[in-house]
Amino acid sequence: CELLTVRILKVIALGLGLEGDFFINKHKKIDSNQNQTTLRSLYYPSIHKPSVKSQQIRCGEHSDYGTFTLLFQDECGGLEVMHKSGQFVAAPHIPNTVLLNIGDMLQRWTSDRLISTVHRVLLPQSDDKMCQSRQSLAFFVHPDDNVMVTCCDGSEKYPPINPLQYLKEHFDATYKM
Repeated sequence: CELLTVRILKVIALGLGLEGDFFINKHKKIDSNQNQTTLRSLYYPSIHKPSVKSQQIRCGEHSDYGTFTLLFQDECGGLEVMHKSGQFVAAPHIPNTVLLNIGDMLQRWTSDRLISTVHRVLLPQSDDKMCQSRQSLAFFVHPDDNVMVTCCDGSEKYPPINPLQYLKEHFDATYKM
């Protein structure tokens, strides 16, 4: 995942007209305790149809907090991403591919040229898939903890922010008791 991440960071920088190492230099500590990048297994157990509530979903709509996420999903499906129209569209499993979700930090860095991907996971529609568990792997890529994220186009669309502070604030809000 780390090598793919570096390649993607370079391509994004070049696509934005920046030096190729612009984002790479802000993700140098990925495999240390000075960077919050993490690989997470996302497991959704099988569902017993009688226990399903009306309008129930597996994971509510949200965006990821970091730079981007590499998602490796299984055949079970259910992932939907929000189109710029505001409608959710299916993001089906495609064999031998990795799905890339833009995260909040990259949206801020690019002053909305790249938009953080709002997504959710729905319950399977077919009975046979409902009886199956769903398994995905997500590689959540974050900038180094000591980086200050500022708009790379020189605008001040978003105020400068430290990614670790941003992450803590959003975790606190999400898991508030």
